[in-house]
Amino acid sequence: MSRLATAALAAALLLPAAPALAAKKPLAPGERIDLNRASAAQLMRLPGVGRKKAEAIVAYRQQHPFQAAEQVTRVKGVSPGWFAKVRAHLSAAEPPASRAAGPKVAHAKGPGAHLPPRSPRGAADRRP
Repeated sequence: MSRLATAALAAALLLPAAPALAAKKPLAPGERIDLNRASAAQLMRLPGVGRKKAEAIVAYRQQHPFQAAEQVTRVKGVSPGWFAKVRAHLSAAEPPASRAAGPKVAHAKGPGAHLPPRSPRGAADRRP
């Protein structure tokens, strides 16, 4: 087999792994990942985090946004030992408004809330 064919074969075999390899770009010293905003691919840059753990963190934060980075240990599969190793690379900024709270909607409460408002009682409303 020629060198060109061997190189093409090697490239074809490595191509499916390219996104995973790109996601594992090491973190720079002092670089931090926000647990409330990072995508699964960004979380996978942390040491010891694969696709499943990253997806578990994202799924957990959709229900329970992180108030502090330490809360990541509440996610199934995330140990306190792992957190101790990567704590310098984690942050938990205030969750984005679209995730933390839905749109504010005023709801009428009490009996008759579903009825239309009554007109004020005046002389025209009185019966003779």
